[in-house]
Amino acid sequence: MASQQGKWREDQVLIICPGSQTTMAQLGCSELTPPAHRIPTRMFKDPESNEYTPYRIYKREKAGACASGSANTNTNVNTNVNVNSNGNTTSNAGDEKDDDRWEYVEDRDSVEGAIYPLVAGRIVNMPAFLAFIDHVHSLLTTTYHNTPILLMASPQWTRPCVEAITRYIFEKTKTPALCMLNSAIATQFGLKWPTLTVVDIGYEKVDVTCIHEYLIVSHKQLGSSNLFRDVAGGEIFTQKLLALLKDKNFTYDMAEQLKKSPLCEVLPYVLEAENFMELPTDNPIMPTSQVPGTAPVSGEGPKVVEPPKPLTAFGSETDGTATEGKEVDEGVLDVANIVTSGNTREFLAKKEKEKAEKAKSKKQGKGQEAEPAAAKPVRLPNSKRKVNTFHYEELVHEDVQVPLLNGANGAAKTEPAAPTNGTAPAGDAQTAEGAPQETKPEASADTNMNGDAAETTVSATERRTKRVRHDIEIGLERFLFADRREIDRITDTIYQAIQSIEELYKRPGCWDNIVFVGNGSRLRGLKDNIIQTLIARHMVSPSTATIFTSELPSNMATPSGTGSQTPTGSFTGQLPTTSAVNPLLQAATTASLGVPGAAQAAGSQAGDIVTGHHSHGQSPMSIKQASPPTYLAEWTKNGFEEAMFLGSLIAARLAFCVHNLDAQTTESQRMMSLNRVDYNEHGPKQINTHSMLG
Repeated sequence: MASQQGKWREDQVLIICPGSQTTMAQLGCSELTPPAHRIPTRMFKDPESNEYTPYRIYKREKAGACASGSANTNTNVNTNVNVNSNGNTTSNAGDEKDDDRWEYVEDRDSVEGAIYPLVAGRIVNMPAFLAFIDHVHSLLTTTYHNTPILLMASPQWTRPCVEAITRYIFEKTKTPALCMLNSAIATQFGLKWPTLTVVDIGYEKVDVTCIHEYLIVSHKQLGSSNLFRDVAGGEIFTQKLLALLKDKNFTYDMAEQLKKSPLCEVLPYVLEAENFMELPTDNPIMPTSQVPGTAPVSGEGPKVVEPPKPLTAFGSETDGTATEGKEVDEGVLDVANIVTSGNTREFLAKKEKEKAEKAKSKKQGKGQEAEPAAAKPVRLPNSKRKVNTFHYEELVHEDVQVPLLNGANGAAKTEPAAPTNGTAPAGDAQTAEGAPQETKPEASADTNMNGDAAETTVSATERRTKRVRHDIEIGLERFLFADRREIDRITDTIYQAIQSIEELYKRPGCWDNIVFVGNGSRLRGLKDNIIQTLIARHMVSPSTATIFTSELPSNMATPSGTGSQTPTGSFTGQLPTTSAVNPLLQAATTASLGVPGAAQAAGSQAGDIVTGHHSHGQSPMSIKQASPPTYLAEWTKNGFEEAMFLGSLIAARLAFCVHNLDAQTTESQRMMSLNRVDYNEHGPKQINTHSMLG
């Protein structure tokens, strides 16, 4: 079976990318599209069976239980009576009656009692996480023996966790091969940059990983899974927004929805302003003549628009007459009449003349409408408005008793439920028509005791969901929620991660290619603010010559102590003037462009080699955000915040679906994943070498 490595089809591979709140999964990697399934990363524990279930299951009373109970009081019920050894009698009628009275309901929207196995990227509940992996596998696949799995791993996963997951997957799912991929490496596969810095802003954590030539050289993180943890990531912004809007009775769901809306925005970084941002002061004053909802004053009365007459297939009117002053549709011509008349040239010339006159009249009309258009108020962007309106949509779940009319023919009729406010929303109508109806049996068997085709009306419980919209005015809280302390923590972590790289020549590439992934980075303006903060605090301009005193060429002597700054010693080059380039500055800046090894310093004598520093990596002189690919239209529309899933698709192709490779490449491909033969021989510890965990 080892020879079958790389022999699977692209539609057989299962890709799973777990997250703290949402897991992206898809069966097949043939199309490089956004994930087909987004599954909440949570499990529930059944109190009776003590097993993990993907949805909350609760017990409720059946709709017709009360009617059945009252009907059974007036009828003869056969009761099983047991006589024990002591002569006492016991009855099972009560237990059977209770079992028939209650039913178990699966609520897929509820989060009550939910268990989240991943917290801040770490696995805090291994049994629940393994049950969740099994649930995703059984949800998307129908076979076990021919479905290789690619599982994206978080940098916080330890070796015992990885080995426990490997053992469970091979023994439970019977998969032929398993590939575990580091999330930062997956992002690099998706964004095609060999050297970059991946900033993963998640729900409660921030991971900063520096990659140089496809190898991880540095990693820093924010967020902890301890009981008294310092939460980082997108959750800290939601908590800050909730605290600011506490006086307006905002709930957590309202704050989360407001944070994801275009109203919440992180303003640009301004060093001189208070809180390092410029807040809008006043709303624009609109002229009274341009207030929305009022019509402009004019002397002309309202124009009556007459409906057009129906046209025939050739564009002529139904009455067969052509009235002057009425326009005929352009492009719809009576070709037969034109050809038979013999005046084709004259007709075409007439049409061209009409088009020219119409274009001329349109230009004149545009010139006359220029003045009213200039008088219209300019719609300010959200960042310039002091107050804006937030449209909150609340999902209301309710259990509705739907009456069912059951007759002898088994036909069921459903009466529409009465609307709450006089008019039912469109969503309710669709739910009532598309939701499956539960047909309940008759109240008791004695109802049809006489054999008559009597009709019994029973009811079934149906869960309906409707959207309730609320309009709320939000002030400056939608800008102040961007906690400066949290942004500073992210920028400091990025700086520490890159500056902790030991080889100085690897740092400039990481500074020039910074990418932001994770749904926490979807916050409007957050990426730009982080880059602006890094530039303002850590970037050094090449025009600053005083910071390069440590980068003096080796053939430069120390200035004398007589007060003169004229260099002495072996330097014989031309001294810089006010308009010339400083050779010391040029020597320091151009050294960072070389590779490890010797570099020719500017201003030195021919043949002199400077071996002191090959790169100026103490402070960055360029900080840029890496540009994403532009050849994937669906990902451009979706956004590259989920680029790790795109990289997982590409890595799955390389690990499982590429054929006809040479011997060296085949061996490299074999080391990307662990197959069943190697697992049976070496055990789960082999995943540490047969994977892409970095």
